[in-house]
Amino acid sequence: MITDFETNTIYFSERLKTDKRFTKTFKEITSVLKSIGIEPKLLPKTKDIWARDYMPIQVTKEKFIEYRYDPDYLQKAEKGYRNLKSYPDIVCDLIQLTTEKSDIILDGGNVVKSNNCLILTDKVVVENRLSYSKTELIKKLKRIFKVEKIILIPWDKKERFGHSDGVLRFINSNTVLISEIYEYDTKLLYNTPQKLDNELS
Repeated sequence: MITDFETNTIYFSERLKTDKRFTKTFKEITSVLKSIGIEPKLLPKTKDIWARDYMPIQVTKEKFIEYRYDPDYLQKAEKGYRNLKSYPDIVCDLIQLTTEKSDIILDGGNVVKSNNCLILTDKVVVENRLSYSKTELIKKLKRIFKVEKIILIPWDKKERFGHSDGVLRFINSNTVLISEIYEYDTKLLYNTPQKLDNELS
């Protein structure tokens, strides 16, 4: 599994550049990146600035997994929600990125990865309950992402998106730094780096 530390290209939604609400921030970010020799690229035909949520997940140098990006928070009846949904197959075609498609419903914001482990909130089980049992889903996630461990952490319903990337991050392959904003009675303590020696599933 390719880790975030091993990637060498930064993409932003083009909306950061074209939407007046974000242009100042975009200029500041790109200025800093360019000062250290990084030239970011833009993703066309995006409807949402949060590209991490809908763009494919890199597994190897040439393999990118395109999951079903159909989160519950974009299925509301209220006007405007569906207008925020980006379609990764359209974006990938335009940047000439070949992907391997999966039928798993997933949100990239709910994927924190090391070279051999994925951490997700258990919202992924809820979203895929009509197609996969929990055991089947974990097996498939291991297979398509080429990892040995899948760790499921509780979905705090106060965080409506069910993302794991706002809760923790890998420091190295076996240790994560966990935010103190969540406290659960689980095997993971959300206040100090913890060794990930056991699969929670």
